[in-house]
Amino acid sequence: MRRLQLVAAVATVTMGLAAQAAAQTGRVQGIVRDLNGEPIRGAIVRATHPEAMPNELTAATDERGRFAIIGLRTATSWHFVAEAPGYFPAEGDATVRSAIGAPLTFTLRRDPGPIPGALVGNIQQQITAARELKEAGRLDEAIAAYQTIQSRNARLTTINLVLADLYREKAQKEPDGAARQSLLEKALAAYDAVLQEDATHGRAKVEREEVAADLQALTRQ
Repeated sequence: MRRLQLVAAVATVTMGLAAQAAAQTGRVQGIVRDLNGEPIRGAIVRATHPEAMPNELTAATDERGRFAIIGLRTATSWHFVAEAPGYFPAEGDATVRSAIGAPLTFTLRRDPGPIPGALVGNIQQQITAARELKEAGRLDEAIAAYQTIQSRNARLTTINLVLADLYREKAQKEPDGAARQSLLEKALAAYDAVLQEDATHGRAKVEREEVAADLQALTRQ
């Protein structure tokens, strides 16, 4: 009889703990929309709390942008983040109650992506690396490095001045006449690109005339 009483007592305690645990968890629901009020399907909403177990729960939105997360520790504040491809994330904090409260609403702003013609984030490191190649006399590698920078940073037209210098420097060391002519023509085109953006660019105008004279002299040979 005593053993049965002990088992019953343990069962009662276990049920009590389970009921207490159930009472300490809550549920949140909400919706994720864009700036036009249109629902965003497939958005991910994350709820995090450093002291909860588990400390992170997630849910995905349906075709109407709705989501629900259950099993959240109540009487405490959770941090929520809503994310979706092509949008900037939105976040905020909310206290979870045992009863379902007002729905959480996240409004995501569309991410337009890189601005056309904008400079890449590590442009300075790329220019430094290219300059070091130039100073080391590795002209072909330097030219390739500056061309890569130019292709990724369309508005950085001053790179054409550096490329023109490299073409001219390489042309001076080139024994083959045809190859030297090709390099000088590339330098001429680089100066033209600078002058197309700024017709008053003094250095480009002067050095272009020098290259044109070198080309003229080369074709007379």
